[in-house]
Formats: sequence, structure tokens, C-alpha cells
Amino acid sequence: MARISFVTLLPRSCALILPILMAGLPGLARAAGAAQGSISGQDVNGHAVAVNGKGHFTVVMYTNPDLEDASRKMTLALDPYRSRSNFTLVRVVDLRGNVPPQMRGMVRVEIRKEEVKESVRLKKAGVSASSNQSPIIPDFSGSTLKALGWDSVYDQVHLVVYDTHGHEIKRLESVTDAKQMTRMVDSIL
Repeated sequence: MARISFVTLLPRSCALILPILMAGLPGLARAAGAAQGSISGQDVNGHAVAVNGKGHFTVVMYTNPDLEDASRKMTLALDPYRSRSNFTLVRVVDLRGNVPPQMRGMVRVEIRKEEVKESVRLKKAGVSASSNQSPIIPDFSGSTLKALGWDSVYDQVHLVVYDTHGHEIKRLESVTDAKQMTRMVDSIL
């Protein structure tokens, strides 16, 4: 009778079990990947933005042109936090495949106009422009979205929260209630 040792079985059993374990833990694998490196994008002015930057809590919001009203409600609900030095809001706008290259400059202009309106509104609320860290990343290629684990086009706002070390601590999918979001922010700040 042939003798089979534990050492010869181990690689075979790992080869069978590892894919099963990884399939059951996609969120853990994604979170571990996000924590290992920085995620960045370019804001509407072409400046580099550290999406999971260090030194502050960051709420990253997924939005797209169809979610303009919903994301505006979520953004308004976050206004009370935006003057805090330990809080940053980053909005990533999913524009994959929607905007031809020759029109991208016009889209950026429209986003800048919205930023000006938002700054005026925040100033009236007592939030200074210098304390309001809230870049908007128009993602035409999908590179920032992919790094955040957002591979599809969604019909609801999604959120990811990073701690002061740039590690993902919370992920909310299909957020429809601004109160749900503010409760979550209150729990981490």
C-alpha cells in the first residue's frame, strides 16, 4: 500500500480550499487591497487627490449623472461635518463611457460651476473655503472607481469610509437615506 504523507496532501488541499475561501470573502479581499496602498484620482482641476488620505476621516461617495439629486441630498446632510479639520468628503462621479473626450472639458466646467454654488452655500452656513476639503473626481476612465471596488454602474449612492490612517473602516452600498449616512459618520467621528 502506498504511503501518503501529510506534506504531500497539504498543497493539493490548499489548492482546493483556497479558491472556495476567497470566493466567500470578496469584501475582505477588497478591503485588504485598499488598505495596502493609496487610492488617488484627479479632481476637476487636474490636481491629484489622495482618496484615502491620511490625517483625517474620509467619506468617499459614488455618484453618477443619474444620481445627481440623491448625491446632493447626501452632500447637504454632511454639511455639519465639513468645517471639521478631521473630516474630508470626496465625491467620485462615474462618467465611464458617457462622455466623449472632446466634451470632457465642458463637463469639468459644469462641475466647477456647481462647486462655486456649493462654496457660496457653505460660506453662508459658516464653513470657510479653506476648511472645506471636498474634491470632486470626474472619473472618465474608471480607474479610481475600480480601485475603490466599484466595478458596475449603480442606481444608488455608495459610500466608503477611511480612517485617519487611510484604511477602509466602513462600506455602505445603495444608500437612500441621508440619516443612515449621518448616523454612520457620527459613530466614527
